[in-house]
Amino acid sequence: MSDPAPVGPRWRRILATPISQLLRGRITGAPCPLEKLKTSSLPENVVEAIRAITTQLNGRLRSRAARQLVNSCKERLLEGCPKSQLAVQLGESESIASLIRTTRTATWVLDSAFPACLWPTVNAFVGRPRFRNVAARRQLNRVRRALRWQLEAGRAPEELASKHGDAIALGGLIYETRSPGPLLDFDLPENLVSLVLDVVQRTRLWPIEKSDTARELCAHFADGLKKGSPPNELIESFGSPATSARLIRRACLRNRPLAWRAWRRTWQSIAVSMAIVLVLWSILATQFIISGKPTITFDRVQEFDDVSRAVPANERAWPLYRQGLSTLTRDERLVCRQAPDGFASGPEGEHWAEANTFLAKHADAVALFLDATSRPKMGFINRDPDNGAWLRNCVYDESYELNPPDLTLFETRSPQVHDLLLVSRMFVGETHVAVELRDGNRCLQLLKARLKLATHNRQAWPSFLCESRANWIIGRTARHVVQLVTERPELFENEQLVTLFRELASVDISEPERLVPPPRKLTTADVGVPDHGLGEAAIADFLQKAYTDDGNGNGRFTFRGFQILQRIAIMYQKKSWLTYFVPPGNKDPQTDAAEATTFQALAAPLALMVADRESMREELLRLRQLLWTERKSTSTAVRFTEPEYDAEYQRLSDSAHLRLKYLPALIIMPNERSQTWSWRTAENRVERDTALVVIAAERHRRRHGQFPETADELVPAFLSEVPTDPYTGKPLDYSVKEGRPNVDSVGLVKEDG
Repeated sequence: MSDPAPVGPRWRRILATPISQLLRGRITGAPCPLEKLKTSSLPENVVEAIRAITTQLNGRLRSRAARQLVNSCKERLLEGCPKSQLAVQLGESESIASLIRTTRTATWVLDSAFPACLWPTVNAFVGRPRFRNVAARRQLNRVRRALRWQLEAGRAPEELASKHGDAIALGGLIYETRSPGPLLDFDLPENLVSLVLDVVQRTRLWPIEKSDTARELCAHFADGLKKGSPPNELIESFGSPATSARLIRRACLRNRPLAWRAWRRTWQSIAVSMAIVLVLWSILATQFIISGKPTITFDRVQEFDDVSRAVPANERAWPLYRQGLSTLTRDERLVCRQAPDGFASGPEGEHWAEANTFLAKHADAVALFLDATSRPKMGFINRDPDNGAWLRNCVYDESYELNPPDLTLFETRSPQVHDLLLVSRMFVGETHVAVELRDGNRCLQLLKARLKLATHNRQAWPSFLCESRANWIIGRTARHVVQLVTERPELFENEQLVTLFRELASVDISEPERLVPPPRKLTTADVGVPDHGLGEAAIADFLQKAYTDDGNGNGRFTFRGFQILQRIAIMYQKKSWLTYFVPPGNKDPQTDAAEATTFQALAAPLALMVADRESMREELLRLRQLLWTERKSTSTAVRFTEPEYDAEYQRLSDSAHLRLKYLPALIIMPNERSQTWSWRTAENRVERDTALVVIAAERHRRRHGQFPETADELVPAFLSEVPTDPYTGKPLDYSVKEGRPNVDSVGLVKEDG
């Protein structure tokens, strides 16, 4: 038995050729599955019939069908089936192969005991490409059962084959109704069966209802044929299939159970409601995405940089600071920030040896810092390309951009302020070194540099942090002056004391409450004026980047606003549901865009619940005023509370409606008690005034041989007036203890930093 020549593309034949044949240089394609089966017990004509069927199949189905057919033939022979009958049943190879491809199995071929003439009829009913495997097997079982009933009723196979041989529409009708038996009794032409099939498919009823409809329509057309009406006339008189199907469906639905109809109406109501919501939501989301764009009218960072660029290059201190800071490695920066006591404690400190070695190693950097303090202006520029090396040497990534335009003032970073604090600590350490060397000139130079550093700190960025940090540097410098003048009075000469007094008296320790109006453009006079933090300009900057602008000072919340709130919530470590709702950034651009589009659709109704621009501005300013009033009125206390502000913040947080309406305010404004060190302006002023009184007392001692008993003795020769204690409203409490001048105030806190 030779296998027919393989067909198909050469590459497919190569892939299907066994390795043993390829090693012999032969390209044979897939081997005949019968070669692997024992077919010696089967007659030659049966094997050829099986081969004729399997050669029309491909892949695994071919091998499976061959194995199933061989096993079925062997079982029939053992049961006593004549060999000639097997060959006859397998005679219609094309129809059987088509049915096997549709049902994906061949176990049913010999179970039916059908004559060969009926296989084309069965294939017409079942062998349809749109049938799935399981549905085709069910259809096959129904058709086999119906045809077997017809044969048992005395119908001849040839009659059934001639009657239903090419009934393509009848096969589809059987599939729709799942009941072939009654439909086979009707002898209708193909065009009428196609009409019935079209109507049944359009009704979209249950299978049992489709079966009843098909039988009624077939009976109707069969009666018409008996009366002598031609098929075309019956089709024309029937009317539109779509109209008939709609009427039939309506009648069947009315006859269904009441419970089902109630269930159907409920789901229809839900679907309609969802459709309405979806339409409204789509309109809202489209408006939110397309027209919800903020209008940017000012850029405070760029204005600040423009003012700094206007400063002549020879008057800028920042390039020298930056040059000296660039010599410090990242690890050295972290050591200076995490262990400042080594510089502040001096020779008596535990880590003084390491601090002294560090200062000696970076003497050139200290020289650059001292040169920088001789410059009148800070001249720091945020978006300066020359800052790249310095930023990379900080704790930021190489791709970090300092304060880009898309950030609000609430999100701006001030690494220059932290580095100026590092410079201050190095100056403190160098002051201790100068004291050890009894170098009064060097010590005076460093003290003046520390006071000038405070001025540069104010000019580094218009923020409350810079203002309070500058006051803090002045206070710590004044405290150090008091220590040096009382413990080492011989260190300074009279002229040096006068210079030190004049420098301390000239520095400004102001309450960080001056604000730059948002609409006005920054000028050189505004450098050093605090505006960041809770300032009006910061609020205005947030509103312009988070809200639309209708031209009248109002607008609605935008998708951009949600993104800003997400970043602020993460930066301030606020535990808000917003951090789980807004998609985080820094992802793949395509993924981020897809998530952003999805979120825009979801965030649209939420944005309507957020307060409008004017209402949000009023609430933010109100909270800011409450917080500032509390801080300003209690800033002279070591510990303070914020009852009115806390009550208002808690009121917004407790209400579900207000919590979402004023969500930006809850995220931007602090929700816990603030640290007091950054608001101790009065304490820093007391420290400065104490240093002035101590210097005046030392000058009095040098002129008169002893310290004055009261502070009034210093006026007017050494003081214009006795400084007032802001905590009591009275003059500072001056006395002489253990032979040294002493100034007491409840605001003085004994701590190092």
